[in-house]
Amino acid sequence: MSPNLWGQIVRFSVVGGVGFVIDGALLWLMIWLDMNPYLARALSFPAAVVVTWALNRNWTFRTSRHSSNKGQLQRYFAVQMIGALSNYLVYSVFIGLFGLAGTTLFWGFALGSFVGAFINFCGARLIAFRAHET
Repeated sequence: MSPNLWGQIVRFSVVGGVGFVIDGALLWLMIWLDMNPYLARALSFPAAVVVTWALNRNWTFRTSRHSSNKGQLQRYFAVQMIGALSNYLVYSVFIGLFGLAGTTLFWGFALGSFVGAFINFCGARLIAFRAHET
């Protein structure tokens, strides 16, 4: 792997950690406020997407900043939706199988986030933040 790819993986992971904290904090807050855990998860994720797009654009994939904001954001959103759907599917199946206890919710959240992160990195690098506009 090239040093540039390793750097992107590390930066993407840091940004993902920020998104994970934002997503998780909002999820737990809404659950604490007695919101349905499925609805809470569907609402917590978009806030993290906006933050991670800005951070990834300006730090992880900064060479692609010349791309149009609108086109890049649209591609990023599409990639994130694929990652989010897989993330949400893993989360939902996990808590559906193992229950709604607090630790089960956390592990479903963590496992879903891991699967989504893999999909999101590949999509961000190859689609959303591709080096050259076509």
